[in-house]
Amino acid sequence: MSEPRSRTGRPDPRPADHGARPARAVDVPPATARSGVPHGATEVGWLPDLVYTGDKFESGLAFFADTLGRITRFSREPGDLAVARRLEGQAALPGLINAHSHAYQRVLRGRTDSRGREAEDRMLGRLGAEDVFDAARMVFMEMLLSGITCVGEFHFLHRQPDGTVGPGVNPFAQELIRAARDVGLRIALINVAYARGDFRGDASSAPARFATGTADQFIRDTEALRAMLEREVPPDEAWLGLGFHSLRAVPADQLKPIATYARAQRLRVHAHVSTTPEENAACAAEFGRTPVAVLAEHGLVDKRFTAVDAIHLGDDEVKLLGAARASVCACPIAEHSRGLGTAPVEKLLAAGAGLALGTDGHLQVDLLKDVRHLELYLRTQRQPRAALLPDPVTALFHAATFTGARSLGATGGALEVGRPADFFTVNLYDPSIAGADPETLLANIVFALERRAIRDVWIGARQRVTNGRHPVHGPIVGRFVDLQKRLWP
Repeated sequence: MSEPRSRTGRPDPRPADHGARPARAVDVPPATARSGVPHGATEVGWLPDLVYTGDKFESGLAFFADTLGRITRFSREPGDLAVARRLEGQAALPGLINAHSHAYQRVLRGRTDSRGREAEDRMLGRLGAEDVFDAARMVFMEMLLSGITCVGEFHFLHRQPDGTVGPGVNPFAQELIRAARDVGLRIALINVAYARGDFRGDASSAPARFATGTADQFIRDTEALRAMLEREVPPDEAWLGLGFHSLRAVPADQLKPIATYARAQRLRVHAHVSTTPEENAACAAEFGRTPVAVLAEHGLVDKRFTAVDAIHLGDDEVKLLGAARASVCACPIAEHSRGLGTAPVEKLLAAGAGLALGTDGHLQVDLLKDVRHLELYLRTQRQPRAALLPDPVTALFHAATFTGARSLGATGGALEVGRPADFFTVNLYDPSIAGADPETLLANIVFALERRAIRDVWIGARQRVTNGRHPVHGPIVGRFVDLQKRLWP
C-alpha cells in the first residue's frame, strides 16, 4: 500500500500503528458532543471568508468533512458554496498543537513566584485524583478557548498524596484522559519514567508522588495503560507516548529496557534535555556524555523523539538532532519566567530538526504568545535569522501546528484532505487584527491576535467552542474555584 498523502502532497504524519485501529463510538457529555455532522447527513461543510491552506489564505473556498470528522474535499463549486455553513467575517486556521503540558500545575498559577517550593510541596500533599480531573478540565478548556485542539500531556504525577499506588491502572492518567474527553480536546498522554531524584542518586530516590519504580514495573504499568486506552478510547482522541523526565531521573540500568520497549511499540518519546549547564555537567560526570548523546546511544534519537527545552546544546548535539529529523519543543513563556533562555532555534532548524511549542506549567495558556516570546527572544539575542527566512511568520505558525502534530503523532496540524477537521476561527473585525488583508493576515494573527478574537473551535467536525465560550464553561470554572479554595484556604 502506498503512503497516504495530504492535500499538499506531504505524507500523513500518523505512525502506522496509531492510525490503523478502528474508530469506536464516543461517550461524551451531550453538550460537548452536539454541533457535529447533522443526523442523516454524509458530510458537513464550512465557508469562512478566508481559509488558511498551508501557505496562504484563500477566499471563496469551502471545505467538507465526513461522519468520522475527516476533511474530504475543498470546493469552489457554487452548489457546494451554497450548502456549506457560512462563517461570515471569520478566517479558519488549523488547530494549534500544544506539545508539552503539566496539567496539574495549573493550580500553582500565581503562587510559585512568592512561595516557591513550599507551595508545590503543599499542593502535592493534597491533590487527589478528582482534583487532577478538575485542574486538567480547567486548563484543557483554556487551551480550547485559545485555539489549541491537541495537547501532549507530560504525565509524571503517578501516585497518591501518601505515595501509595492508586487503584486500577494509573488513576491520575485516567483522570487526565477523562478531562480531555469531557471538554473535547485530543490528548497524547506521555507516560513519564521517574525513578530517582538526581544524577548518581539511589534508584528509589524519586519524589514520592512521581516514583515509577524499576524499569520492569514502569514498562508493565505503561503497557497496562496502553492496553486500556486501546480498549476504551477511540484512537485519535487519546493515545500513548513515553517520556523520561530527564536523565537525572532515570539511572543507566533503566534506560536500555525502557528504550527497547519504546522502540518495539513505535512510541513517541519525549524527554527534558540540557535545560541548564549544570544538568549537562552532571550528566557528563555520570554517563560520560551529554543527555542527547546518551539517548542517541540507546537508539532513541530519531524522527519520533522530541527534546524538551534543549536550551544548552552543543553544535554536535544540534547536528545529531537535525540528522535524525527529531523535534525540539520550546516552552518560551515558562522558560523565560525561570530565567533559562531558549533552545538555539535557528541552528536546529538549519540542521533539519523540527520545532514544536508547549505551555509547560501554564503560567499562561496562549500558544501564540509563546510564539511571540520566542521570536522576540531571538531578536534580542541578535541570533542570525537565516533559518526563519524568507518567511519567519509561516515558520513560527508551522511550529505551533504541523510540527507539533508530528512531535505527538497527532493527525491534525493542517487543513488538508485526510486530516481531521480540527480548526479555529478568528473574528476578522476584532481590533487586534482589523484591516489585515489576506497577505498580511497570518502575520497579524501570529504577532498581534488577542485571545478574545478566537470565535469558534472545531475538533473532528464537532464544535467545541462557540463565540468564545465552551458549552460547560460555568461548571468547569466553578469546580476549579472550589478546588483552589480547598487547596489554599
